[in-house]
This record gives sequence, C-alpha cells and structure tokens, in this order.
Amino acid sequence: MKKFIVTGVQMRNKGSQAMFLSLCYGLKSIYPGCEVVGFANKYDDPAQYQFELLPYDDFTRLVFKYRLNRVPWLGDVLARFAGMWRKTGKWSGKITEMDSALRDADAIFDASGYTLGSGWGKGGGRLLLQTIRIAREYKKQIILMPQSFGPFDWGEDDDAAFLEEVREELDYCTRIYAREREGYGCLRSLGLGNVELSADMVIREKVFPQARDILSSYDAATVSYPPPGSVGFIINENVFRIGKPEAVLDLYSRMLDRLITAGERVFILNTSTADFRLVESVLGKTENRDKVGLISGEYSSPELIDIIGRFKYVVASRYHSVVFAYRSGVPAIILGWASKYIDLAAHFQQDEYVFDIRDSDAGRIIEQVDRMSVNYAAESRQILACLEEIQRTSVIGEAASLLRSPPSL
Repeated sequence: MKKFIVTGVQMRNKGSQAMFLSLCYGLKSIYPGCEVVGFANKYDDPAQYQFELLPYDDFTRLVFKYRLNRVPWLGDVLARFAGMWRKTGKWSGKITEMDSALRDADAIFDASGYTLGSGWGKGGGRLLLQTIRIAREYKKQIILMPQSFGPFDWGEDDDAAFLEEVREELDYCTRIYAREREGYGCLRSLGLGNVELSADMVIREKVFPQARDILSSYDAATVSYPPPGSVGFIINENVFRIGKPEAVLDLYSRMLDRLITAGERVFILNTSTADFRLVESVLGKTENRDKVGLISGEYSSPELIDIIGRFKYVVASRYHSVVFAYRSGVPAIILGWASKYIDLAAHFQQDEYVFDIRDSDAGRIIEQVDRMSVNYAAESRQILACLEEIQRTSVIGEAASLLRSPPSL
C-alpha cells in the first residue's frame, strides 16, 4: 500500500486545510487505499478527522533538526517532559510515529502556501528548507506543490549566503510548482531547472471532499447559509496590516453602504476568529449596520466552499476565499496586495476586478462593484468556462507521475 506524507499544512487556516484535502483526496483517487499522513502545525483534536495528523510544530521540528529521533526512545522521552511542561499530551509517542511514517513513506508532498520570500522573515523560509533536509536524510522524494515564492529582497547582509542555501536545498526537490509568474522567475533566477508553473491545487483539482467525508461526526444542520441572491463580504486582517488601517476601514464601510443603498442583501462571512474584531469595526462605521447580515462560525473548508458558492458574488481579501469562490463559479471583487491575487484572477479573465489595497482608488473600486452587480451572471459563466479548462489536467496527477519506488533505508 502506498503511503504519503503531506507537510506545510494546518487545519485552523482553512486555505491551508483545503490544500491538504486536495492533496489527500487527490492522491487517494490515484492510489485507492493509499495512506496519507498530514504533518500539521496547528490543529485541534485530531480524532475529529477521518485522516491521520501528526504534530509538525516547533517542538517536533527541534527534535528532527538535531536528529534526537535517531537515539532510541530519546525523542519520546523528551516529548513526555515537554508535554508535562506545556500541559498537553499531543506529543506523546508522536516522535516514533513520525519517524516510522518517514521511513515508510513513498514520497513527501509539501503544501506550505507561502513561506519562502521576503514577504516573511528568513525564519519562515528555513522551515521549508528543514523539511527538504528531512526528506534528503530519509532518502525520500519531495515535491513542492503549488505555492508562492519570492521576491527575494530582504535587504539583509546574509541574503547572498541564504539564497545559496535555498538553491542547494531546492535543487534536491523532484519538482517545484510555483503558483505565480513572479515566483517562477525568482526560482529560475537561482538556476533551478526543476520549476514549473501551476495554478493553486484547490482550483486545478476536480476532486474535493464534502464535510461529511473528512469529519468523524458531522451535522449539516449546524451550517448557516445566505439567502439566494445575496452578496458576500469577506474581511481579512492582513489588509489592515498591509494598507493604511483608516483608509481600509473607510473603504470597507463605503462599499457596504453602496451595496445596501443599491438594494443588495449583504452578508459578512467571518472565516477567521482573527478577523472578528475588524468585522465589528467595519460594522460600527457603516450607516446600515442593521441591514448587514453576519455568518460566523468555525467551518471546514468544504463547508466554506458550499457557503461561498451560494453568493451571487463576493467582495473578498483572503486568497483562498477567492479560490473557493472561483471553484464554485462565483465572481469576486478582490482587495489584495500581492502578485498571487493578480495571477489568480488572470486564470479566470477577471483582471479588472483586482485592486491593490496599498494604492486603492476608492471611486474606481465602487464603480467596479456597481458593474459587478449588473454583470455577475456573465462573469460567472466566464469563470466556469475557465475552470473547466484549468481542470482538464491535474497537478497532483502530474506530480504522482514523477515518483519512483523509494530506496530502502
């Protein structure tokens, strides 16, 4: 039976969760009966899921970094003490399980999303490099599935040395899939020949599970859905961090008021607990607070796709909320700040609906909201046509075709 490990994921971030689910169920469709283990950073009780999750976090990374797992029983002894200190049992016996999974794995797939680039500190990138080193140590193939890379302009004294380290480690990968043209160019500039462009997995793959497929216990009645014909509004705390907070707050409130004045039924979909305070701030500034609905809850990514798929269009800033929308043929007004938003919209010929929150022309954005209210049905048809074309091929299928039988340790 085939066994695969998926790294770089977490369950609390629903975009990351969706990337894991795409890989997990995509691999199962290619290799029926295969085992897929998630090395995940953040998740709640793993018993709630119908797949295996092991804790790939600061503690277990430290154990593997210094190869303490190679000393019989030492890793699990340290895990027991760490668990007593942190008052958690999540590491109990897991070092042995992770070591066993790595030994038995046919390959490792990484779905980090975005860690290697100057949008983050070098520490984030080093986490990805450590994963590659672990694959090298266990003599396993590793494929970096569609994610964002670059730019590589930290402006620090050790940039050249770090990029040489990046080049050396990435060269070991069987294949690296870059989601954006910018990232593809950054990787190619390092002299890497194992790089390809690919749209996000959640878009490219036809296979995606329902909530009942991933949860041990599921009650569909707990999900709140918007009424037919509603407009969705999805706020992202990172927009306030990247743009000017007051200007972003004013823009959000103006857009809400414009939609309500135009007779639209609007629902804010709060997909992250981190955004709740900002939702309250936006509602406090709008003139029509009592006319704006709110859908909030700890939903899985399949549930969010189902909820977002019922809007006629959305105003969104979270990358994977737009991915979820496009997967369902729902148009989006996108407020972003990185090339990943531009490239995502370009796949669906939606370029004119993308705006950089750092240089926002509020008047032009409002005009496009008005335009979307008129043209959303035609834009939906355009998106669905593009989606059909994108899904003619599978990046998971392409990646699987690159695998060979792993050498025994």
